[in-house]
Amino acid sequence: MTLDDATIASRLTRSLPTARWFADKAATIGSVILHERVTLTADGPVQLVLADVHLADRDPTPRYVAVIGPDGVDAAATPAAAGRLVEMTITGSSLAGRNGNIVGHRVGGIETSAGAFPPTDALNVMPIGGDASNTSFVVRSRSAGWIVKLFRRCREGIQPEVELGDFFAAASPWPGTPRLCGWLEYVSADGHRAVGSTAIATVHEFKSGYTTGWDRLVGLLSSSPSVEEQLAGATGGTVLAIVAGLGRATGQMHRALAARPDIPAFAPESTVPAGRQSTAMAMAAHAEQVFTLIESRLTQFEPAIASRLAAVLSARSRLMSRFDSLPSIVGATTNIRVHGDYHLGQVLVAEHDTQHLAAEHSEVLVIDFEGEPGRSLTERRAKTSAAKDVAGMCRSFDYLLRHVAKSTGRPYATDDLERLETCYLDAYREVAADQPWWPADRATADTLLAVFKLDKAIYELAYELNNRPDWIDVPLAAIEEKIRKWGRD
Repeated sequence: MTLDDATIASRLTRSLPTARWFADKAATIGSVILHERVTLTADGPVQLVLADVHLADRDPTPRYVAVIGPDGVDAAATPAAAGRLVEMTITGSSLAGRNGNIVGHRVGGIETSAGAFPPTDALNVMPIGGDASNTSFVVRSRSAGWIVKLFRRCREGIQPEVELGDFFAAASPWPGTPRLCGWLEYVSADGHRAVGSTAIATVHEFKSGYTTGWDRLVGLLSSSPSVEEQLAGATGGTVLAIVAGLGRATGQMHRALAARPDIPAFAPESTVPAGRQSTAMAMAAHAEQVFTLIESRLTQFEPAIASRLAAVLSARSRLMSRFDSLPSIVGATTNIRVHGDYHLGQVLVAEHDTQHLAAEHSEVLVIDFEGEPGRSLTERRAKTSAAKDVAGMCRSFDYLLRHVAKSTGRPYATDDLERLETCYLDAYREVAADQPWWPADRATADTLLAVFKLDKAIYELAYELNNRPDWIDVPLAAIEEKIRKWGRD
């Protein structure tokens, strides 16, 4: 039985507020209108729909992707639907909808493990990364495997995940990311004329024997009597070996992103005063938006959190002054393309031999080049300081240690964070030394990094306010610490 538009819209209205990938949980859904629906599988059938979610007292209207089975439940990670997405990508096929087409694109010149599709044996689908703004899953047969990411929020334009994946597959020898096999896009039409495209899914090669940096480090730190004990020892233990491997991998990624000046979208750009001032103004404008958001939500929080948020608001001028100092501290570093949303969940580390992590070419893979989901595609594609990625990973270490402290009941220690950051930065500098995209002067680099850490913490605070209220304490505590530190300066 095929569900009609009204039934699908009604079920989405009820289910979206509880979906992890729905980014507008704080808003009230007024109505859901189906812009597009495409039958993915005749056996079911399964429908891929593009739904315009009209929010009360909020503009513009966001558009989301959903895959609906005959029972009205999301079916994205079912073998039938997931296999169809992979097949369309590998074969470059398309499906027509009411207002446009779903079109598959395979990366040219790349031989993948995909082979012929469909495979002769059954497909197995395993969802991964449950705590994410998109939906990702592993699709495997006995002979091949792929990672499929479904972009839940539709944004018309060039998707960085596609752009950078294509760059690494076809224009860069860097082996530090699973290769992009291809992608699916929705091409809207006005009559017979294409008027715009939106990436809705990517398909990468699946690499077995890896786990996320987050899961690996959480497991190691949680199983030890204390974080301090895990970090002790002559070699720093497994945790520091992994962290050093991440530092080197980050530097290698930045080298690769800066290595093609002949490709305009990836050519490094020398910073100039006007550009540095523009970056500072963008950071300040974003911070003001977050402070306005906090003001509008203060009454919704328990008194203890509300009081702390109010204290941050009272220190807003002190925080904003840090962005004002950016033009004078960047120096002569160049801006490059960056990952943009770099943290422990965006890296994979080998599950087996940790000795490789101490080698020059560590077994680390970087994934998910989509950028921060709360930013526009233009912002995500902009060239900026490599400090954006470095700051993101440093902030992720803070999340890691606070999560371990909360789950184990052990105290959180700033000394542990400092040790992880120092290990990571020392390894990163080994690769970044003498590169135009990283300050040669240590004090300049540290000051630059502090500004980008603040920008990231403010972004995190807004993200947690909108998506994960239970995590607000992590960025809030980091911002409070900066206020205290700068008050002593």
